Amino acid sequence: MANRNQAAGAPVLLIVDADQEALAAAESALAGRFAPDYRVLTASSAQAGIELLEDLAGRGEEVALVAADLHLPPQDGVAFLERARALHRSAMRALLVAMSTSGTRIPLHELASLQRATALGRIDFWAVKGWAAPEELLYPRVQEALSVWTRANRPRHEVLRVVGEQWSARSHELRDALGRNTIPFGFYDVDSDAGRRLLRDYAVDPARLPAVICRDGTVLHEPSLVDIADALGVSTRPSPEVYDLAILGAGPAGLAAAVYGASEGLATVVVEQEAIGGQAGTSSMIRNYLGFPWGVSGGELAFRAWEQALLFGAQFVFLQPATRVAARGDERVVALEGGAGISARAVMIAVGVEYRRLGIPALERLVGVGVFYGAASVEAPALAGEEVYVVGGANSAGQAALHLARYASRVTMLVRGDSLSAGMSEYLITQLQDTPNVHVRLRTRVVDGRGEERLETLVLEESDAGRREEVPAAAVFVLIGAELRTEWLRDAVACDDRGYILTGRDVPPEAWPLERPPLPFETSTPGVFAVGDARYGSVKRVAGAVGEGSVAVGSVHQYLALHTSP
Repeated sequence: MANRNQAAGAPVLLIVDADQEALAAAESALAGRFAPDYRVLTASSAQAGIELLEDLAGRGEEVALVAADLHLPPQDGVAFLERARALHRSAMRALLVAMSTSGTRIPLHELASLQRATALGRIDFWAVKGWAAPEELLYPRVQEALSVWTRANRPRHEVLRVVGEQWSARSHELRDALGRNTIPFGFYDVDSDAGRRLLRDYAVDPARLPAVICRDGTVLHEPSLVDIADALGVSTRPSPEVYDLAILGAGPAGLAAAVYGASEGLATVVVEQEAIGGQAGTSSMIRNYLGFPWGVSGGELAFRAWEQALLFGAQFVFLQPATRVAARGDERVVALEGGAGISARAVMIAVGVEYRRLGIPALERLVGVGVFYGAASVEAPALAGEEVYVVGGANSAGQAALHLARYASRVTMLVRGDSLSAGMSEYLITQLQDTPNVHVRLRTRVVDGRGEERLETLVLEESDAGRREEVPAAAVFVLIGAELRTEWLRDAVACDDRGYILTGRDVPPEAWPLERPPLPFETSTPGVFAVGDARYGSVKRVAGAVGEGSVAVGSVHQYLALHTSP
């Protein structure tokens, strides 16, 4: 049933509970808060709920949230939510749990069931049925879930509109850059009705695509990322002041250093050549980051950190790769690709790493048109119903596979090793095993591919027997290994044979010029520090990078106290 005051055609919030009193209370609470933006529907049995979901699917209606009582007969709420996912794959899923007799916020009497459902990835959140205090116990969790659903599934405020070919490498580059930098945009295929309408209304030259239409109607034909940044008023040039701390890279380590440096009074600037968040920023869902029990996307985590650093006074310079770091008296000078430079009393290198390339000519030619390095989460909706592949066996690959499984008909992970356990967290392995349209092929690698205008097939090789197989593929996402970006630094700081930056106790004595020992995270050049994935001995995890970035600011303070001229 539905509240008659709710708007027809609005996304659906479905509550399923055999307890009629609880069901009525839930309907009243949710409708009072979320109508008319959402329609609240109810069902008093699992069968009635499935029939309602089937009817909604048949009519092409959107379901934003399905919430079921944990003890819903005949099986339980988790089993019902699994059936619901098959009908509405993008819907958020919640378990409703009765409050314990002790009145605690966490229902300890049901904890084992909730832990298992969460570990298997079968629910997005749970809520205590404390309808008497919905502002505290219900609304915040539902609102957070609906925000996640809305970002992924609903038209949103568009700062920019991009018109181009869906399967164009340049269109992908723009979509990926805008998405990773959390700039609200809409993409319109040039062959769609909406795309043709934009071409006509804004006099877009179809021979110069992709084109970006700004809010004021300005059209940028075949723009560079710097062109777009300039149109948005984003800083791509540093100021001439001397900073206390210049941070190279806005991944988790660099962002953490920016927050702690700026909050502790250091004049801080961050230089980022691509997008905030680094590799972690492309992760669709990080479930084991402290303080986010229901997980957080890498992009959302990076955006929050960026906003936090801005509010503390940190400055950001985008799309300007650093090319050199050198000492000049008490100052450290960073040269940028565009010819500008930054002077600072200390520098922190947080450049991170890139995913390793496959090095297969036929596939390198198709990068951006079916072959993607990184999670490329903005491409997932366009792969609905397709067969896709993920190359890699670490956490980032597992997260990408789970995200793609919400859209693609089948996701196959290709792993060179004998198991996933060597490089992947147990919670991800458990979720992958429990996701029916995700399949894992061990001891298998990509050796070739085919495609004219976009990827069509992959050639796979099994390492045991050497047998090769050509398979149809709409897309392949490559998340393997780590390619360092430290070649330009090796004249300035000591690195190991693979290019990882040596710091602290690992700096060779012959490379260190001062009588005092290097500070923690300090490189062979005094006043230049390194954190994150490019540092020798670092822990390759988001939390580890955040920890390094924040702790290293303490070493910066020590250095400035020791070496700043009065």
